[in-house]
Amino acid sequence: MSIEPVYMSFRRLLRTSLVFIDTFFGLELPQTLPSNVQEIGPIISKDYPPLTPELSNFINGHDRVLYIAFGGRFFTTTENNNKILQSIIEIINKNMIDGVIWALVMTSKNDFSPTLNLSNGLQVQTSSILNNEHPHIRITNFAPQFAVLNHTNTKLFFSHGGAGSIHESLFTGTPMLVLPIGGDQMGNAQKLKSAGVALTLNKFNLEVNDIITKINFLLNDKDIKKNVERMKVLAKINSKRKYRAADLIEYILHRDSFNQELNELIPADKRMGFIRGNNYDVYITLLCIILGFNGIILWITFKLIKLFIRIISPYFDQKPKRE
Repeated sequence: MSIEPVYMSFRRLLRTSLVFIDTFFGLELPQTLPSNVQEIGPIISKDYPPLTPELSNFINGHDRVLYIAFGGRFFTTTENNNKILQSIIEIINKNMIDGVIWALVMTSKNDFSPTLNLSNGLQVQTSSILNNEHPHIRITNFAPQFAVLNHTNTKLFFSHGGAGSIHESLFTGTPMLVLPIGGDQMGNAQKLKSAGVALTLNKFNLEVNDIITKINFLLNDKDIKKNVERMKVLAKINSKRKYRAADLIEYILHRDSFNQELNELIPADKRMGFIRGNNYDVYITLLCIILGFNGIILWITFKLIKLFIRIISPYFDQKPKRE
């Protein structure tokens, strides 16, 4: 459209531009937004990569699959990697789940210790697991995440809590165990926990028993399942708002054909001017009322003190009588 980009501060951007936010009501806390700020999330693509034949065969052969992925920008420590790997071995041994897909992405096979000591005293070699020699664990450098989450056999998503991941998880109705690592993930984890669709872990205090306990709770709690279904409905309804965003963009692009400003998208504070737009007139009025009220109290207090002094002063002016 031959439109030049405009660079400005975020504060000015909120006041003078049409702003889209990839989030939605139900995940965010209710808040008042100006008319030029529109929530249009969760943005879900029309097409996603399908499952590879290998992953398709693996998921179809397992009824209760745990999917693990921590995104393409963040990674955790070797100690935490070991604890996660130990946890998934033990939950498989406990028959809580029967299959695990772990997309390492930013984590390499060198980020694990050679051996792991299980809680039952047994020792396992990590190399055989990382080389996909374990029949119920599939390690891969990349996985078509949406396709994995959308499969009916995927029962839980162990994630870092990135925005794209949580939107895909909510859209597909998959509960989450969240290990926030950085960025906006801490806030996302708290929103998911408040919505009742996830539990969170602490990267500084990660424990195997805690992981196992929370996975068991997420897989079996009835309230979690109800909340997941509720958020799934909200995510699917709100995902259609991307089309409204496209319509608004087209409307703005054709504004030159109108002879008047698009006042309906200009925030009220911008139309009212600097003083009224920032509520300074209200603050000044309140300040005047407070100062006036305090002044009246001080004036009354001064008058009462003066009256009191006038009443008691004659008693001090009388001279003592001589005997």
